[in-house]
Amino acid sequence: MIIFKKKIFDKIFNSNLHKYKKAELIADFCRLNTLSIIKLAGSGHLGTSMSAMDIFVWLKYFQIYTKKFNKKNMNRDIFFSSKGHDVPAMYSVLYSLGIINLNKFILLRRLNGLDGHPDVSIKSIETNTGSLGMGISKAKGFAWSKKYLKKKGDTIVLTGDGEFQEGQIYESLQTTAHQKINNLIVIIDHNKIQSSKFVKNIIDLKNIKKKVESFGWYVLRCNGHSFNDLDSAFKKFKKINDKPKLLIADTVKGRGIKSIEHTYFMKKNKSYVWHSGAPSDKVYNQMINSLILEIRKKLMKLKFNFNPFEKNNYLKYSKRNISIDIH
Repeated sequence: MIIFKKKIFDKIFNSNLHKYKKAELIADFCRLNTLSIIKLAGSGHLGTSMSAMDIFVWLKYFQIYTKKFNKKNMNRDIFFSSKGHDVPAMYSVLYSLGIINLNKFILLRRLNGLDGHPDVSIKSIETNTGSLGMGISKAKGFAWSKKYLKKKGDTIVLTGDGEFQEGQIYESLQTTAHQKINNLIVIIDHNKIQSSKFVKNIIDLKNIKKKVESFGWYVLRCNGHSFNDLDSAFKKFKKINDKPKLLIADTVKGRGIKSIEHTYFMKKNKSYVWHSGAPSDKVYNQMINSLILEIRKKLMKLKFNFNPFEKNNYLKYSKRNISIDIH
């Protein structure tokens, strides 16, 4: 397995590229690292990590800028994911920012490493999550406390779309607006796949926008893989002070790895098998090389004067003598 070093991300972030192009490249390299740590662990949630990655990158690098993260700062923005099984993506972003060190990063789901779901013992993780349906309620508690203590900053929570079938979600939506807790932002990672099936075939959510608006929320919808769209949505949210806000981010499960993107995979299969689990050695090599090929194309188009694929820019790890063949 290969892990790209932090200096790659520093080089991209400090470059003269437009911020959206920076975000694209950072997300691409985080996807590479996420695939590798899941393969090293032998388990993890690949599909949802890939669909949420662009949201994590935008919020952490460009919306909150977590290099200045300080839990003692009561005026900070608070961000966490309710669907905690997407935490490999979050860990990759935190590693790229230097918040998680390499020794922990390569030990996903292992002793003395990183937990399979978010845990507050890990720096920058705001709360333990993973029990689906509870995230908005938790976020509401943070937001209410800020309001009561007259502190600044928003509370932002990411949820899944399958999670929106939980009854507690709707209780939290109603009470948040009723109690005028307006410093709360909810993002739905709307990747359309609930575990291994289409959400609409389990319980169809119908028109989520109208549902949430009926509870008194300000709702926007955007392409969750477009940094321009994400930026625009958050700028609009900044102007809304009299309602809680919700963003429906339309995403693709498995985004970035063409062979497992649900829009491709589900045309030929009845079940989405990449919700959890690690790829075989052969499939890992195919996936990593497809990601690298797409990045190479982007770098050529951008005329980025830096070759991240030189050997001193990444580290190799083996498990059961796996052979790594990078093209």
